[in-house]
Amino acid sequence: MAKKLKIGDRIRQYRVTKVFGPGMMAISYGAETSTGEKVFLKQYKSPAPTVVWYRDFIAYQNELGARVRNGRAAQFAVRQVDAFEEIWGGPCYFQAFEFVENGADLQQKLDEEREQHRRTEEAATRATVWARHLTWSKVFMTGIAALHESKVVHADLKPANAYLITDPSISSGYQLKLIDMDFSLLADRRAPWHGHQGYVGTDNYRSPEHMTRGAIPGLASDIFTCGLMLYELLAGHHPYWTEDQADYAKLVQSYAAKPPALAGLMPAPASNAEVSSVLHRCLSPDPAARPTAAEVRAALSGRGAGSAVSGQKAPASTTKGITPPASAELIISERIELLDADGRSLHIGVMTELGKPLLRQFGPESEFWDNRQCVLERNPARQWVVSPVAGATNETLVNGLTLTAPRPLRQGDRIAVGRQAKGIAKMPLTVRALNK
Repeated sequence: MAKKLKIGDRIRQYRVTKVFGPGMMAISYGAETSTGEKVFLKQYKSPAPTVVWYRDFIAYQNELGARVRNGRAAQFAVRQVDAFEEIWGGPCYFQAFEFVENGADLQQKLDEEREQHRRTEEAATRATVWARHLTWSKVFMTGIAALHESKVVHADLKPANAYLITDPSISSGYQLKLIDMDFSLLADRRAPWHGHQGYVGTDNYRSPEHMTRGAIPGLASDIFTCGLMLYELLAGHHPYWTEDQADYAKLVQSYAAKPPALAGLMPAPASNAEVSSVLHRCLSPDPAARPTAAEVRAALSGRGAGSAVSGQKAPASTTKGITPPASAELIISERIELLDADGRSLHIGVMTELGKPLLRQFGPESEFWDNRQCVLERNPARQWVVSPVAGATNETLVNGLTLTAPRPLRQGDRIAVGRQAKGIAKMPLTVRALNK
């Protein structure tokens, strides 16, 4: 029978420097090579060499390691640097991974923030936290998209498995390392343990596929868990957290979550309405209805299906109003089009009052619009202008900012209703010229 390593033990070229403790499948160690390079060493308890799928597991791990090393995922996931079998009291399998340090996992960071939140309620602190969470969300989804490009399913995503390293030398300010991937899956190759044991996952972060007999977690299963984590980061709560995992399963299968109200305002060209919708789709019980990692990342950056016209940038805001970039042209045309995220459109060629009766064709969120919300018309210079109607219940928003006076429209502007201060924008409609 294999035995546990101790500090100071040497196995092959590795000297154990720290024992992290046993997990469900393996015992983890910190170790150093003869040249002082640090590695994270795992000694596997399962599978034992006697199980029927042991040899296939080793081959599967080799392929998994190669896909991470040889793809864009190498920037975002821990790399396997060695794998071997050795006798240590008995035969066992070891893997060595790159050692990540000088950072903290996302769970630790969130716990630290909660402790800080108990000490201060300052608005400036909330704004800083929102900006940080938005950055973490984008970095995290960039890493997941890279992993999925290599057809690798993490299969056990949770905040504790997303390790963040502060790095001011890169634009995002953070490096991401996805950890604990030794039981990850190849999306195009069945795991050798299928039919012998279940898929791991973690309480309150399992996808429907993790909990369905005979189902195999896939790329869409990662997206489900990403949705839970992004709710935590961007809306401030986990939609299904419970101590009773039977209750958790019922919530998941019934699609009990609501589209989240985000804790802050998405910077243009992204929109709160689109991000909220995409996060809600992540939690669909139907894997086919969930977005891809690339689609989630695009929505966070304002490049999703509901964003401004391709190739055009949405206006940015200043303290004095909205100052569009040069690439966003003023709309001077006979007609304009209002386009929603699902591709439905409305053509306008004369002065038109936008409100609930006209916009019902775009879906149930039209109920948030007043009967008379705002007016679209051409000024004497033939420029299209949007003007607010006084007394409307909800604010008219253009690119997420409250419309308080007539404003010329530019290509890719998005008109919605909601509350700027709360980051709520309902049914954003993208504006574009039909014929200049």
